Order: sequence, then C-alpha cells, then structure tokens
Amino acid sequence: MDQNIIYKNEKEDDIRFEKIYGYQEYYLIKENNAFKIIIEKTSNNIIIKCRNYEIKFNNRDLSLLTKVEFKTIDDSYDFINNIFEENKVIIQEIKNYYFIKLILKIHINHEEKNIEITLLRNDKSEIFTLNEIIYNYKELLNDVNILKEKYKILEKEVENISNSKIKEIDDFSNITLDNYNIQYKKEITYDSFANTALDNTFSIFKSIEDILFLIYSNKDKSIITLNVNENKKINEIKKAHDKYITNFNHYLDLINKRDLVISISYYDNNIKLWKFNTWEILANIKNINNSGCLDSACFLNDNNQIYILTSNSIPNEKEKAEPIKIFDLKGNKIKEINNSNNKTFFIDIYYENKNKLSENFVITGNCGYSMSFDYKQNKIYHKYYDDDKKGHFSAVVYSKEEIVKLIESSFDGNIRIWNFHSGLLLNKINVNGGQLYGICLLDNKYLLVGCEDKSIKIMDLENKSIIKSLNNHNREVIAIKVINYLNNTSYILSQGKGKDQIKCWKIEYIEKY
Repeated sequence: MDQNIIYKNEKEDDIRFEKIYGYQEYYLIKENNAFKIIIEKTSNNIIIKCRNYEIKFNNRDLSLLTKVEFKTIDDSYDFINNIFEENKVIIQEIKNYYFIKLILKIHINHEEKNIEITLLRNDKSEIFTLNEIIYNYKELLNDVNILKEKYKILEKEVENISNSKIKEIDDFSNITLDNYNIQYKKEITYDSFANTALDNTFSIFKSIEDILFLIYSNKDKSIITLNVNENKKINEIKKAHDKYITNFNHYLDLINKRDLVISISYYDNNIKLWKFNTWEILANIKNINNSGCLDSACFLNDNNQIYILTSNSIPNEKEKAEPIKIFDLKGNKIKEINNSNNKTFFIDIYYENKNKLSENFVITGNCGYSMSFDYKQNKIYHKYYDDDKKGHFSAVVYSKEEIVKLIESSFDGNIRIWNFHSGLLLNKINVNGGQLYGICLLDNKYLLVGCEDKSIKIMDLENKSIIKSLNNHNREVIAIKVINYLNNTSYILSQGKGKDQIKCWKIEYIEKY
C-alpha cells in the first residue's frame, strides 16, 4: 500500500517525495476493455490516476465539490472513495487510451449535479489541480434514464466476467502437493472487509478450550467471531472502533488460562485489548503515534510478562518516524526500542532458546528492507537490505539444517531468504505475481505467498521455486494463515483486499507406501 511518489521540479531541479498513506483500486469496463483507476492519499493531497494520467487536489479543492470545506485529508479521501464505491462515477468517453473522462455525481445544495473531470494525456508528468480540470456543472435530469441503463449494462458485464472467472477457477481448485491433497472448500464469510493491504487482517486460533475460532471485521467496523468447529457466528461487537479495523493478533495466556485479542485500527491510531469470549476491554490505547497511522502490533512474552509492541509510522516526508513502543496490558507505555525509527508495515516476535537461555527478537518489515532487534539488549540486531526501495509487508522465521532463516516478502515481487543471525542474503526468488503481501509456512516445507495477481503461490523451500498456485480469489491476496487441526488435517485461510471474502482450503495428509 505505502509507496514513494517522486515529483520532479524541472525549474528548481529538485526531487520531492510524498508518502502514500491510503490506496484504493477500482476497475471500470468500457467496450471490452478494463481500466484501473487508482486513488491515493498522501500527507497533503488526494491523487486519482488512470494509466499514465493523473489529477491531484487537496482539501481546499474539495469545497468546490461539496460547498463544505473538509478539515482533514482523511475526510477528503473517504469522500472520493465513497463516490466510487457507491457507483457515483460515470465513464463518459475513452478514446484510443489517450484520455478518459469521468463524471462524479454529487449533491450540491440538495440538487443532484455532476462535475466532469478529464484525465488528460500527461507526457511531461505534470500535476494538474482540480481547478484546472473542472470545466462545467450541468444537471443530470435529462440523462437519468440513460445513465441508469449504462449502470445496468456495466454491472451485467462485471457480473458475467466475475462468474466466468469463478467457474474457471473452481475447475482447478484441487491440487496434490507431495504428501498433501489441498482441496478448496468454500468462502467462510459473507461480510468481511479488508480496507488496507496489511497482514493479519483476520485471526484464526484454537482457544484455551481447544475450540477453533475465526475473528474478522466488516465494513461497519464490527468484530465478528465464528466458531469454526460448528461453522456458526457466535458474536458481533458492533462499531468496535471509530474507523476501519485493519488487523488482529491473538495470544494464548496459559498462566492465567485465557485468550487475549488485540484489534488494531490503522486509521484512528488505536489498539484495543480484549478478553476473548466475554469481550471485556482490558485496555484502550489511543494516539499511539503522535501523528501518522498504525500498521501493525503484536504480543511479546518476556519471562511470563506479556506486553504489546506497536509499529511506527511516518507522518509526512519531512518528519522522522517514531520508534517502536512497548505497552503493558493496562495500556501503559513502558519503553521504546532504540534506533527503530523506520516506517514499519509489519511487526512480529521470534523466540529462540540457546543453551536454555531464552532470547526474544523483534522482526519488522519496513520501507526498503526488513530488520531484527534484540529485545533484551534494546538495540538493532540486523538490517536485511538488498537494494530494494519497496515496502516489505510480511516475514517469517524458520530453522532448517541448523540455520535460522528469515523469509520476507516485498512489493518488488521478490521473496528474500536471509541467514537470520549473520544477515547474509541466501536466496532471492521472483514470484511473478506482482506485488507480494502476506506469507505463511506450511510444515517448514513450503511457503504460501499472497500476490497482487489474486493468487496464492506455493514455493518449495528446498528447491526455491514456485510449484503450484491457488487461484480462487477475486482481489489481491493480502493475508494467509495455516492452522493445524485434527487427524492429519490442516486448513489454509486467506483474505483478499476489499470485499473479497475469507476463503478456506482443506489440507489432508496422504500416506505413501
């Protein structure tokens, strides 16, 4: 999701960076061609892109649309996305891929009107303001019936394309993998919603009572619990956060015989700690970062003391990221990790025992690299860098042949495998699936990789090659989990971005004689 936009000023010969804090994709269909519209939120502006064209505007421009001046970029971003999601966008004209004209339907003074926005060919990478592009207000009264018919045609085209893809996918949903048979089962949710491309958008775990539970969120900012054993929804905490819930983390507290869950909201910079099942709020940690957003958080057990670690953020291109913060279970900040001032998308813990002495390492995925920190020494352990300036969104640590390895995914389309303790790069594998998101191990033999091309790639860790692909998703796959269950049976759960529902594969072990 987070990338660098580079704008070059030819007169001053300098380069200015803007960080992307929000990213949404929409697909428009016109005469058998699909056009991808990208809406991005930076620290100061909203940018709409299509192919090589883009427009850029900020809060002051938004008042032209609504007669109401928005106070924050977040409000402006939500407003524009709502326009697209609620089908208030009309394609008026597309010619030879040179320009695309959109109409945004809005309400001004209780009258339904429109603003025509043309995305012009942009050979010089210039940035156009909204004032330069808006050229006409006109009423829609005479066009209402025509527009409705256009909507119906477009919706039918989308539905036909989606149905044909799903049917094709179902024909190839079962695969055999060494000693495993992987069979696609079904969508196990109908209302889940992942508003960002962050990992851990849902949590699947066996509780203290040995019951399998799934926790996810929906577009109404609710937390929903499914009893997977009975395939039954057992609870819904409505409006658990003020803004979208972006990820979860679970911890099995064996000492106190309870399950703990944290819910994280990227947009309101907030974490809530819950006692699972009763859903009692044990801590509500607000304004974790002074500014910016919150991408990830995890639990840490240090000598039977449980803590919550939070990722940091970059408010804008001029400010330095804040360090990783550590909170107790009452929500009190107890310390920060030294030299952890790097934009962090992903955070997790690796526990290692050497000579019966426990060592805790904090693993992060950042802008351009991954890092590990020695928790007890409170310092950087290694920086894993390979001339990559993209975001790193997930990481796992595993041991094989007495070598501890760090595996991490990147938006540059590569999986990198590092010697965890020396920091040396062991392997770099191009997945050929576009940008890479969540990753997960299957029995330390295979790596499951969530890809931008809507697939889950399966990598053989011994041969370092992609051998299979699961293709049942309709959007980019951002989170993957493997849960071991009963009688040599395990499950893969995965979630795509947006309204793409959580899907389930059953893994059965095959004995070979």
